[in-house]
Amino acid sequence: MNKTLARIPFVIVLFSVACGTPAQSPDVVTDVPSTADITTTPTDVPPTPEDAPVAQDTGATPGDVTWWRDIKPLADQMCNNCHQTGGIAPMPLADYATVRPMARLIANQVRNRIMPPWMPRDGCRSLVDVRGLTDAEIAKFVAWEAAGAPEGNMADYRAPAMRPDTTRPLPSTPGDIVVQPAEPYLPNQRLQDDYRCFIVDPRMTETRDVIGVRVVPGNPRIVHHMLLFEVRSGGLAQLQRNDDRDPGPGYTCFGGPDVNANVRAGTSGDLIDLDMQQVAGWAPGGVDGYMPAGTGIRLKPGSRLVMQVHYNLQMSTRNMTDRTRVELFLSPAGTTQQALWLPQSEATFTIPAGVGPTDPRARAVANFRNTQLPVRVFGVFPHMHQLGHSIRVEAITNSGTSNCLVDIPRWDFHWQQNYFFRTPFRPAVGPTGDTLRTTCVWDNRAENQAFVDGMQLPPRDVRWGEGSTDEMCLNYYYISL
Repeated sequence: MNKTLARIPFVIVLFSVACGTPAQSPDVVTDVPSTADITTTPTDVPPTPEDAPVAQDTGATPGDVTWWRDIKPLADQMCNNCHQTGGIAPMPLADYATVRPMARLIANQVRNRIMPPWMPRDGCRSLVDVRGLTDAEIAKFVAWEAAGAPEGNMADYRAPAMRPDTTRPLPSTPGDIVVQPAEPYLPNQRLQDDYRCFIVDPRMTETRDVIGVRVVPGNPRIVHHMLLFEVRSGGLAQLQRNDDRDPGPGYTCFGGPDVNANVRAGTSGDLIDLDMQQVAGWAPGGVDGYMPAGTGIRLKPGSRLVMQVHYNLQMSTRNMTDRTRVELFLSPAGTTQQALWLPQSEATFTIPAGVGPTDPRARAVANFRNTQLPVRVFGVFPHMHQLGHSIRVEAITNSGTSNCLVDIPRWDFHWQQNYFFRTPFRPAVGPTGDTLRTTCVWDNRAENQAFVDGMQLPPRDVRWGEGSTDEMCLNYYYISL
């Protein structure tokens, strides 16, 4: 048997899971170590905002920290990609006159590690593009505010150098392919959650690899998330039927574009071929950037791109339209290694009303033992909804040792993103291969409920679902075979 074909069942299992189209077994298996059997290297969970310590042994004392020399370089480096005119943050932080009245607020946000937003704890696999500030950098903000936020001398300003393990930014020019509906879309006003798929013909005449992605939500107030798919020739007939059944731009869709993946052995140098695959995803907090160096998502000539947008509507956002845009940056096929986004989920949970994160009923675990497929895992993209409390992705060895890939102890729905590793992780393969595990914990108590139209919802039993007030336990692995 062709070796690639022999490995395809593993891919089929993971491809059957999408945001809203959960696989049951065989995605969830039981022949893995229990939580009690797992050994880990203890690491401290980041403190809560109320008691977050600030290191003071840094030489940053009131009186010798100024805006121009110390604070503006940090703001330019770590804050102003969001805090700029037209950015996703509420106010720009580029000039002293604007920042000075907010010095105390800024110092408190930084001291309590709320800003810049960085969810993973230390102690797991090393990541690129880390947004967290060091203790010494935090101490500068604190000392600056304590000294009365002095401006200092403009001549002292030095543009910040690129931080270690920071990937190069995308160019400011548009991507090679721009995916966008032909006209603004008004979501179905009768629904609280509207899932809509928009079809775009990229008019590709040769195989190309996606090596970078920029997502620009047209209306962040109503865009809950976005998934971008490629549908190849084998799935185009079904895609056309989906579009024909629904008037207006695009069609209603859940989980994905409603086209089978149909994974096959690859040809012409491809490791696998398939009728449908995920190309990119975005959720609140998502960042733009390149894929891990030397990898890309392969696109084929004649394919269509399908952008699925989930709109969440409330009274304050009624009659709002959206025209979300996705820009893809490409390289010629053969210059990168073919990569895939593979999802893993557990969808059989029920979170009873009123239970908190210490209750085992507020916990779900998805496992997959890697018995067949030699892969490199370059990163992960964990996903839950608004009741999420924490999420952890790890690889469990046959002996029960945990290799933590990413651990988010304080989940925040508004800050979700890809987490790429400094070096790829190679899970052990074979009969005693590693178990890839995603663990989700929720908080379904009254004080943690979402607000809809200004009213906080009462607790209720919550299960897997498409709606913003439903829940998910989902993680995507970015892998190469």
